[in-house]
Amino acid sequence: MNQIPMPTGEAERPPLSRGRSVLLLLVIVLLVEIVPLTYTLVTPALTQIAEEFSTTQVAWVITLTTLVGAAATPVVGKLGDVHGKKRVLLAVSVVFVAGSLLAALAPDFPLLLTGRALQGIGLPVMVLAYGLVRDIFRPKLVAVALGLVSTGMGISAVIGPVVGGYLIDHFGYTGLFWFQVVHALIALTLVAVLLPESALRARARLDWAGAGLLSLGATVLLLGLSESKDWGFTSGRTLVCVIGGVVVLAVWLTHERRLPEPLIDLALLKQRPVAMALTASAVVQIAFVGQSMLVPMLVMMPESAGLGYGFGSSALGVARFMLPLGIVAMISGPLAGHASRRFGARPALMFGGVAVAGGAVLLAVRHDTVPQMMIAMVVFGIGLGTSSSALPNLLVQHVPAQVQGIAGGMLNLTGSLGSAFGTQMLVVILAAPGVVTAGRSTMYPESGFVAAFLTMAAVGLCAAIAATFAGPREGAGAAVRSVPAGQAVH
Repeated sequence: MNQIPMPTGEAERPPLSRGRSVLLLLVIVLLVEIVPLTYTLVTPALTQIAEEFSTTQVAWVITLTTLVGAAATPVVGKLGDVHGKKRVLLAVSVVFVAGSLLAALAPDFPLLLTGRALQGIGLPVMVLAYGLVRDIFRPKLVAVALGLVSTGMGISAVIGPVVGGYLIDHFGYTGLFWFQVVHALIALTLVAVLLPESALRARARLDWAGAGLLSLGATVLLLGLSESKDWGFTSGRTLVCVIGGVVVLAVWLTHERRLPEPLIDLALLKQRPVAMALTASAVVQIAFVGQSMLVPMLVMMPESAGLGYGFGSSALGVARFMLPLGIVAMISGPLAGHASRRFGARPALMFGGVAVAGGAVLLAVRHDTVPQMMIAMVVFGIGLGTSSSALPNLLVQHVPAQVQGIAGGMLNLTGSLGSAFGTQMLVVILAAPGVVTAGRSTMYPESGFVAAFLTMAAVGLCAAIAATFAGPREGAGAAVRSVPAGQAVH
């Protein structure tokens, strides 16, 4: 039976008891966890992967997944708006399973990267989950539910290093990808059986050309940045890649401006709260991918190397450094959701950005003992959990339901681009003072870690500054009601 849209453009929600609401929220969180686990499981294994395939380009294991996710997110978000969020959620989850399987079986590095690229297509489950939460839960539960979904990464920060460390130490890096296969299959089965479909639909066209230009431009630009140290910062190949990538991205932006329904809705970008939320999303993700990559590298550095830092931790030993972050992120996320509902998301995002910066500064200047690292990770985790919860709530408070998928796609697109650029940028900063190669292992100087952590602190402050310019809370969609978003149909 067709449902009549509510006056605000939202669909009538299915009647849900409190118990069923909790069950459905847990199912959504279980599936969404494939996103942060794509990073927290794999980053401790980067050293082993580099040694296995004798490659110095191991950062692409993270970057390629993120780039594909960035290009796929707005397309998948629109597909969800048009064809149903649950249906598209299941489809991209199946692709994620296929990518995990290929990565587990890959005999060489290019095939491993191909598997990771397919996993990237599954990253937009986050934006589809945001839309489903908005469409099926009662309005008074939405802010808290979004906080729980977005900071489910706290669970991954606890489980990821423990499970990942055990699998790496006992089964090698391939065990990580087999775990992802099983996890995603269980989660998508529960979603298929238990989760209702959203009744909200929108008419929209898909910008495949825009997605292709974005992927090409970002990949070429990042290739130039990542190879700049080996090729030379002023070498012809570096300049061709960097300038070529910028040109392609400029063409992409021009293309977007001419389309009635672009990959990125530039009309939404004209709204200050939306633009600030997207900016904050990009820089917060730089900090997130930075800590998930740099902290394991630092604590796994052997003390016998005589570099003056490092704890010689095993892959499983990394977990004790990551546990504080995960625990406080799981607590601070829902608390930030409650605060966002009562006071608006802007203060929560400001606090979160400052806490991220504070944690990163502590990592830069106090990393000699385990307690010092623990304190830094607690502060960083508070900031990460609070920021991650505040960002989707900031959009929900300003964007109408019928463009929630589009806006959520833009939020995740900028976050993914932040992760991709952040990975390569931080690796370049880390290696800038020079590296030491011992056998098949690469060791970085302490000054490189300090500079990278201070860079993470700077981007945390950028998130706080962006929040200050986001403006006060308005009714959902009040700031963007004039934006053409496609007619809602049911």
